[in-house]
Amino acid sequence: MLSRLLRQFLFFVVHLVVKILVDVQNVYRRLYIENCNSPMGQVTKENILMLLENVPRQKNRLKHLVVLADSNVHTISDLAHLVIWSLVVGIPYVSFYDVTGRLKTLEDKLFLEIEKSKKGIPGCIKWANKPDLNGYTYGIQANTVFINIFSYSDGKPRIAECIKFIAKGDLQCKRNSNEYTVQEFGEAIKFKSIIPDPDLVLYTGELCCTFGLLPWQIRLCEFIQLSVHHNININCYLGALYKYNKCDQRFGK
Repeated sequence: MLSRLLRQFLFFVVHLVVKILVDVQNVYRRLYIENCNSPMGQVTKENILMLLENVPRQKNRLKHLVVLADSNVHTISDLAHLVIWSLVVGIPYVSFYDVTGRLKTLEDKLFLEIEKSKKGIPGCIKWANKPDLNGYTYGIQANTVFINIFSYSDGKPRIAECIKFIAKGDLQCKRNSNEYTVQEFGEAIKFKSIIPDPDLVLYTGELCCTFGLLPWQIRLCEFIQLSVHHNININCYLGALYKYNKCDQRFGK
């Protein structure tokens, strides 16, 4: 009887200690996330200098950066800062993959937030689906960023649609034989949007998942974790660029 009570007591003590440790960990994680996700306002001069100091060190220059955007954990301000940082670095194409399906409805809001964060920073921001919202450079020679917002319908459904056009003979494209090569099919898929394939995909959180992101176009791109706790800051951004800079693609060789 005494042994049974002792085991129950020890079980209670262990359970209590574990619960306290888990609660402390959750509180620490919550405070950490709030600190990292605190409003940053406009991009500061220090941010720009930090970016410009690190740009010349990049040997693998990015042409197309894709961000897996989750509106449940990423704010419009987070995404706007990513665009401005990419503008300063000189990445010509920045795309957001709408994981939740709500970002496309917030495109105008994202435009306003980007313009708010861009004040005083030379450069031109152009929107693929909204030419009337294209930015301007005030006559100053500067970088240009083309922004796209993709969703699940631009992935597998887009490939299926393209195959239907090929089967019906409605898709006109240059071919050297009756069969499509990888390059020819890749060009056929681009019949609506002429942009380069992604070089780098940034994601946050512990899980690396494509969420159906452009399955044909991402076959050669790199996936790099921006942060574990979904926070987005300039240090995480530069760290991801450094990781990409160290990548050496051998294309199966």
